[in-house]
Amino acid sequence: MIELVNWDSYANLARWETLHTDPKECNTLIGAIRYSWQRSAALPIDYWNARPEQTSATELHKVISKTKELCAYTKSLLDKLLDQNRVRNTGVILFSPDGFLLFLNGDKYFMSWAEENGIKVGNRWSEEVIGTNIFSIGVKRAEATMLKGEENYSRCLIGGNYYFAPISLDNMDSPGGITIVVRADKHNEFMVNIAVTLARAIELQFFWAGMFQIYSDISEGSGTLVIDQSQGRNEISLISDEIYNVFGIPRKKRFSEDLESIIDPLPANAAFWNIVRGKTKIYDKTVKITIDRKSVVVNVNASPFHESRFNMIGIVLNISSIKRINKLVSLYAGNTAHFTFNNVIGDSDEMRRVIQRSKNAACSNGSILLLGESGVGKDVIAQAIHNHSYRKDHIFVALNCAAFSKELIISELFGYEDGAFTGAKKGGSIGKFEMANNGTLFLDEIGDMPSDLQAVLLRVIEEQALRRVGGNVIIPVNVRIIAATNKNIYEQIRQGSFREDLFYRLGVIRIQIPPLRERRDDILQFAEHYINVICKRVGKQPYVLTKNARKALYEYDWPGNIRELQNLLEGIISTQEKPDIDARAIKDYFSSAVHITHSPVFVQKAYENDEKQKIEHALHMFRSNRVKAAAYLGLSRSTLYRRMREYGMLDNG
Repeated sequence: MIELVNWDSYANLARWETLHTDPKECNTLIGAIRYSWQRSAALPIDYWNARPEQTSATELHKVISKTKELCAYTKSLLDKLLDQNRVRNTGVILFSPDGFLLFLNGDKYFMSWAEENGIKVGNRWSEEVIGTNIFSIGVKRAEATMLKGEENYSRCLIGGNYYFAPISLDNMDSPGGITIVVRADKHNEFMVNIAVTLARAIELQFFWAGMFQIYSDISEGSGTLVIDQSQGRNEISLISDEIYNVFGIPRKKRFSEDLESIIDPLPANAAFWNIVRGKTKIYDKTVKITIDRKSVVVNVNASPFHESRFNMIGIVLNISSIKRINKLVSLYAGNTAHFTFNNVIGDSDEMRRVIQRSKNAACSNGSILLLGESGVGKDVIAQAIHNHSYRKDHIFVALNCAAFSKELIISELFGYEDGAFTGAKKGGSIGKFEMANNGTLFLDEIGDMPSDLQAVLLRVIEEQALRRVGGNVIIPVNVRIIAATNKNIYEQIRQGSFREDLFYRLGVIRIQIPPLRERRDDILQFAEHYINVICKRVGKQPYVLTKNARKALYEYDWPGNIRELQNLLEGIISTQEKPDIDARAIKDYFSSAVHITHSPVFVQKAYENDEKQKIEHALHMFRSNRVKAAAYLGLSRSTLYRRMREYGMLDNG
């Protein structure tokens, strides 16, 4: 067993006593030290027995909380440095800006001397208590400072020589400092340069930590956690502020010691802790986390690390809120509501009523069912409702239920996990419901949704929660649904192809949008609008409708509604050089169709006596509704059937 060396036996005790008893000897000290001795001599300090002031537990807790980052970064740097480059009879002390001893480490000789002289974490090295000391001199000068053992005012400190360098940080009003301590007989002026180097290294640690903070907080709703697992714990090395926002918790601590202090290792959090302990790369894993009895669903990416020089192991976690994921998907998928009620064209009484009902509906939170023929502008009304609602600052997501197969529409609506099915994208995919969380989901052509999928949709709407395809995590969603269909939904319910309970759930508010033929006063307004839009897009001067063209547009029944009118004008403007659009141009456009099933009134007169074509026109106009077609033609239903049989049209119905 090696006997420890007594540092105090190497102290220049004789000179220290002379400094206290002979004023002339005190004058040999350099300026700052001499003035400090003079101040100390005027204070009631028992320099023979005085020790650094030990603060109360309450005050110490405040100091440690305030300087937690400084301690952590310094400890990380110095522990590894001292372990690998242990120098005999040497120690290091870290001071707070207030003079509190925050951290000390060194060889066993230094630590033994420190303990014997009451030097420990929580001491306050104030001039008022122990007189002249390295901190009181160094912090006043705010520059690198040396102090020999006998130049300390109190006897407890004369066993060492001290080399101080200030640590200046942006978040500190005044600098703290790092001090190297060597045994009294080991004075070496070069040690002050080492102290400066350590101070700069600590400041650099803070700089990179600050850069990390800026980088990791550059994206709203996404943050980073760096976990040090070297000591068998999940110690937080770095944590970005956005993590607190993602978890929905207050910033109680700028720096937390263990990950468990934020996320409890509850059974409900097993999926998250499996990632932390698994030490493998994870990409875009959806995880539900419970914090303070509140649950949040997040997207997690993880990457383990092993730093061989300092033997550090751990894991880096990037955690994003589902809200951010939805925002990104929306940004790049074009899920945005562009139209407002200011963009809705129509001054007819019928359209004014639709607009007012839609505005009223927007202020509620009930599901809305938009009914109307194809091409009447249901999507425009849906976007306008969203932009008039309190959800306008959130996402608007649209899905055409008729555009996907039964298998695809399930994954489009609810998303899927990695490996859920053959061909599934690596990392899985978010569904429209999740994407639209807190916003609006527009389900167009809802009448074309398969019957069995309707039951799944109904359950998600009622429970306000879903599971991705191939997943087990229940994901809460808060979505307002606007559905639309051009089908006769009541007839579908009667036939059993549409669930009545889903109809009632979707159709809390029902808005019927009239076809263009029932609001003829809007036709020319639409025409003028689309002429200006199309001409501007193709770089032409605005075209003009002649009087006979206006009459023709007004008299036509527009079975394709607004979309048909838009296509007509686009076709004419794109192919016609002269800026006047007349009735002949309109006639030529319709006559150029390979299969003419309808024509404007002025074209229809050319084959007025061709009854078969008139019947075809009526059936197309009313989407094969024979009752309405018969009424339009002025025929009884039985007569219409008989004529259709005569013309061989019944099979084509």
